[in-house]
Formats: sequence, structure tokens, C-alpha cells
Amino acid sequence: NFSCKKQFAEIAVRFYEVYTGKRAEPGNAKFSDTSNPEILKAANLGLTSGIGDGKFGPNQLVTREQIATMLVRALKVVRPDADYSNSGSAKFTDDNLIEDWAREGVYYCAKSGIIKGIQNNDGTFRFDPDGNSSREVAVIVVTRAYEYFISEANKQAGDSGGGTQGNGARDDTAADEALWNGDIIIFDGDFTPEQYIIREVNGATFIYLPYDSFRYVFRMPYAWLNTYPEGQIKDDVITLEWKNKQGETFRQVIMQVGSTTAYVNGAPADIKAGPFVKEEEIYIPINLFIQLFEMKSQMFLGRWCFQYKEDFPQDILTGSWSSSQVNLFTHYKDIVSGVESMPSFYWYIALNKDGSYNLFIASSGGWLQDKMYFEKGKYKVIGNVIIYYDRYETLYEGKPLMLQYENRHMGDRLEFDFIEGYDAEEDKIKIRTSWYYRVND
Repeated sequence: NFSCKKQFAEIAVRFYEVYTGKRAEPGNAKFSDTSNPEILKAANLGLTSGIGDGKFGPNQLVTREQIATMLVRALKVVRPDADYSNSGSAKFTDDNLIEDWAREGVYYCAKSGIIKGIQNNDGTFRFDPDGNSSREVAVIVVTRAYEYFISEANKQAGDSGGGTQGNGARDDTAADEALWNGDIIIFDGDFTPEQYIIREVNGATFIYLPYDSFRYVFRMPYAWLNTYPEGQIKDDVITLEWKNKQGETFRQVIMQVGSTTAYVNGAPADIKAGPFVKEEEIYIPINLFIQLFEMKSQMFLGRWCFQYKEDFPQDILTGSWSSSQVNLFTHYKDIVSGVESMPSFYWYIALNKDGSYNLFIASSGGWLQDKMYFEKGKYKVIGNVIIYYDRYETLYEGKPLMLQYENRHMGDRLEFDFIEGYDAEEDKIKIRTSWYYRVND
């Protein structure tokens, strides 16, 4: 739950990129205890520094006064011309506990309302400089900073916030590019900035996906064959229906291009921003569906993630799973040597308690002919999605099997598995439309 220096450095870099519209670069910064590119970007920008001896201390918990200091450094990079004086800022009752190097950041953030004090019983406020910050608080603080500077910029420019149609029907997005310029992950869909549109409508942020992409994103777990919605478009009216595993419609949403009214199971709802057409493609605002599907929003590895609020139980997921009730992974060396024959298809994954995983696929037919593939790395479960990262691949191919490459790092590319269901009686899990059985190693 607590935010460490690594996480806040990632958030600070994202703030810089969102506000300036520029991509941060790692530069020449180096630390002996981390090669995380987001930390190197933060150091290159001057947003953060190490702890001495060439170390960064990525997993150290970040305190409230450290957050204030790092944030003001970030603000000075994106707005060097702003006034960072602390005049008019009331002192906190624990002022004597605030380090000298943190005073500027603490009192500037307090003055501008970016970081608020903690109220004492007598109505006065303390700052609690050594208190640790949760990741959620860190995100809120950066969001306040972004909103504060946008507000100040609008005041200076005499901008009343107009210029955006209330129904979201306009098709120019240049003014909104600074709202977010990174990847967005929705369930098991990873969207780059070129694949979505983000806008601010009447003070609220809306994310739009093309209709064809939208249909294959908002999936329902535990619906067996009815994971995806049925959809149709007629005369600019979009109808979407989700069914349960019995095939009964339990959720229907009807929207119309240019209209801010949607109908959810027949009841009208004000969605604030409606679908629009751009280059003959209909874009769907997803905010309503984030609410209907009870989704949470969080940052992960510099991506903006939207997933179900409830995470799939880790105690169920942890373990080894395969496409059959036989563990061929333990015999892979015999398959390579030819002692054992290659299966027509076999899939195995071990999801370990420490957050690491091992994947093994072997196939002598179909889409993966005469190949044996290994993958290892780390994973994280958010909602009903398994996110794989820091991945290494090994591939054998041909007859006989020959090593093509070994432990090839896949950079920052992520892979995803959507957990569609779990059968407790048979202890099997449904991933990628297929059932997998728990096996013993």
C-alpha cells in the first residue's frame, strides 16, 4: 500500500510528460541498485537524486516531505517561470520537524493546496513530514498539482474553459493531447496514444475508443461463452448487450452519436459526452462503462490501468496450470533430445508466490508447428487480468529442435491474460478462452 521512491519517481516523470507533452529521456544517469528507466528519466530531469555511493534506494518508502520536495522540483522543470515563494503560508504545528531542505517544497505545496495538512484536535494543522505516503495519495497530489497549474495558466490566458462542445461531437483533438500521452490498459487491451482519443468536456476527462476496439475490451468474466458483448450500429445508434452464461441479457446500453443521453437497461442516463465520428469511425466514450463494470484506475509501469475493483484471489491463482492434467514441463529436456515425442499442443504456466512466473509451450502442429517456447519474468494481478512484465524468451524450433535464442529480454513489452472463469469443483481456470488444470510440480 505504501509508495516507494521508485513508484513516486515514475509518477513524477508521468506528470512531466503529461504537462509538457514531451517524452522524458533516461540520459546518462546511472545507479548501481536500479536500471529502471523511469528512475533514470527522473534523475536526468533533476526531479530526484540518489542516497549516495551511486545508489538510488528504489524500494525505500517515500515520506510526505520527500514527496513535496520531488514534486516542486518537477514543477520547476515544467514551469520554471512560476512563483514558488512561500509568503502567506501558515506554519504547521510540527514545523520544527521539517528538514531545512524540504521547507520550500512543503510550504509551497501547502500554500497552493497541493498537499494538505493533517488537522489536530484543536483545529490547527500539522504536516507529519516523516509520515509515509500511500501510492493513492501520491497520485492525488500529482493530480492536484496538474490541476493547479492548468487553472493558473487559464487565469493568465483569460481562458474560461470553453471551446469544447458539451456532446463531444467535435473531431479535433490537438488541444487535448496533453491530458495523457502514455499507454492505457483496459482489461487485457493495451492502447498506445495513437489508438485512443482523450478529451476534457466541461471539466471532466473522457477517454474514447474506436467502436471495433471497444467491443473486444469490455469483457465479462464468469460468462463462459458470452465474454464479449453483442453490438450493432444502425442510423448512428449503437446497441450493446452483455449476456450471462445462460445466454440471458443482463445489461443493455444504447447510445447515439452526438447525444449525451444513454439508455442503460431502458433507463436514461446523462453521460456528459456522447459518441462522435472521426474519419468515418465511431468513437465510444468509455467512462460510463468504467462505472457500470465497477472498475478501478491505477498506474502500473507508467501505464494508466483500468481493471475490476476486486482482484482475482491470489491464493487460487498461485500454482501451476496446464492444458492437460499432465505436467510435461518436467520432461522438456527429454523432448529437446528426442527421447520423448513432441505433443500436438501443450501449454503450462507456473505463477509463483514471489511474483515470478515460468511459461512453457510445446507444439508439433497448428499455429505453432515444431516449436518449443519458454518464457520467464514477473507478473502482477490487477482485477481479472494477469500482467506479465520484465520478460525473457527462449525458443527451440524445427526438426530436430534447435535452439534459436535463449533468455532474450523483451524490453518494456507487456503481455496479458484475462481470467474468464474458475471452476472450484474441478480446480481449473479459464484463460484465453481455454480451460487449464492445476498440476503438481
